[in-house]
Amino acid sequence: MKKTTLVLIVITFLFFWGCEEFLRRKVGGFAGSYPFVEYWEIKASEREVLDAIRELSKINPNFKAPNNIEFISKRDTCYIWTSDEMKEYVEKLKLDSLLPLPKKSYENYYDDYWVYVNLYYPETKEIVHTWTRPANDTTFTTFAFVSLTKIGGTETKLINRDFWYIANKLEIHKFKTKFVDKIQTQIEKKRKSGT
Repeated sequence: MKKTTLVLIVITFLFFWGCEEFLRRKVGGFAGSYPFVEYWEIKASEREVLDAIRELSKINPNFKAPNNIEFISKRDTCYIWTSDEMKEYVEKLKLDSLLPLPKKSYENYYDDYWVYVNLYYPETKEIVHTWTRPANDTTFTTFAFVSLTKIGGTETKLINRDFWYIANKLEIHKFKTKFVDKIQTQIEKKRKSGT
């Protein structure tokens, strides 16, 4: 009787763990563009976070990807040329080449959410793909761990999808200790020094 109960408990545990693992890896978080990222809210503006990353890149090889890899991208911003206002502007521009661009508005212009940052694991020669974005409260920044790619490799491994449970937890812990904790420490150090 006790053996049957123990076997039943083990089977039930493995079933529910397997379901959780399947949902984590195949379904993700049901979010938009990045459903599998692991993210942290850092109590600092996005500028402070990016400045800390730049400062750390001068002294820590993990914060600087090899020269052929873009380190920190620019936030993508652009007019929405398919909007009615911009279509009208293009038609008027054909008649007057000195016509100034219309004032930016939500109807004719967009800002990308993310600034992409490529970091590096020199010991495994992997590019660590991340992004930042300001939270609704601009005194916080979301810093996300997206994926890993071997230098010269073509396969990108998404965190929270392409790793098994324990390997995934180890990658997240490694990222947190090598990057997130150091960024937070750098921000605190800069605030205390007043510079």
